[in-house]
Amino acid sequence: MNLEANTQPHQIKLEPNDSRQLANLCGPFDSHLRQIEKRLGVTIRNRGNDFQLIGERPTTLAAGELLTHLYREVNIGICLTSEVVHLFLQ
Repeated sequence: MNLEANTQPHQIKLEPNDSRQLANLCGPFDSHLRQIEKRLGVTIRNRGNDFQLIGERPTTLAAGELLTHLYREVNIGICLTSEVVHLFLQ
């Protein structure tokens, strides 16, 4: 089994590129991202609205879908908390 093929980074770009909404998504001191990393076993790196997800391919795809969904929620006015992120992780 080729582990390297399973751990290629997955890139996503979240639009619109709005710093306030991105800050809400990431959480204070990136706490929401760390919560997702810990639960899913991935590494999340971001620069603005460009996100790189590192881990096993199925997990990084799931994390990308989760971030996209959470960002849609932020765009409609939902204020993310660790409890809300926890619910979406279920």
